[in-house]
Amino acid sequence: MVTAAGSPASNSSSSEARKPVVTRQSPPRPRRDFLLHVEAYLSRRDGVDNLLKISLYAARLALAVGPPPPLPAYAAARLRSFESSVGLSRKALRLGKFVQSVNALRAHRRHGGGHVPPLLVLLAYGGQGVYFFLEQFAWLAKTGLLPAHLLPRLHRLGVWAQLPAHVGSIAIKLEEVAKLESSVETRRKEGFGEESEVVRALRGKLLVKRLSVVQDVADSVMTLGDVTGGKGLLGSSTFMASAGFLSALISAHRNWNSC
Repeated sequence: MVTAAGSPASNSSSSEARKPVVTRQSPPRPRRDFLLHVEAYLSRRDGVDNLLKISLYAARLALAVGPPPPLPAYAAARLRSFESSVGLSRKALRLGKFVQSVNALRAHRRHGGGHVPPLLVLLAYGGQGVYFFLEQFAWLAKTGLLPAHLLPRLHRLGVWAQLPAHVGSIAIKLEEVAKLESSVETRRKEGFGEESEVVRALRGKLLVKRLSVVQDVADSVMTLGDVTGGKGLLGSSTFMASAGFLSALISAHRNWNSC
């Protein structure tokens, strides 16, 4: 049936065509109470470990750069003592942490890892699990319960376990970054604006994941320094302490957002 010009049907069609495209928005989330967030963050083992890690590498960076002239000469000795104590505290916090890696491997075996190759999962979580398992014995040797001569061997084994763990972790996270970027573009094509809660949440996750890749690269640099015996730039105490400090800040930011 042909509709006459100027009829309600034709006017309705033309008015629909003239309507602007409105992007879909979501209501903003209420802001979380700061002190409650701090309490939740510090109640987790990773939260406390993040603060210790920042303190440790801040001390190492200060020792590498050297204390400013106004400080007394014994400041470096106190920083070294502080660094040693914080390092021991961090090892104590890692007791039983290898179980997380074991459970991650079990979860991947039960549910599958999507497009992630099993070899990468084994490298990432397997290497990490071996490292944290060895850290328990390093703590026992540091505290004097095990012979101190075991420490260099435990350190070497832990370093060689960390190296494949970093490789696997970086590869997995790069795939996750690509998926998040694709999800952001999909939501935008569906009509969600940049200020919508969906897109903002995805972009937040994308930022955290990208920072996590940077953290793994910084940790890999430190691990390579241990493997190579600190040759060239990897032997610079300032450069290595800066890499550790960057890793500590990113780790704290990531865990703050996740709690």
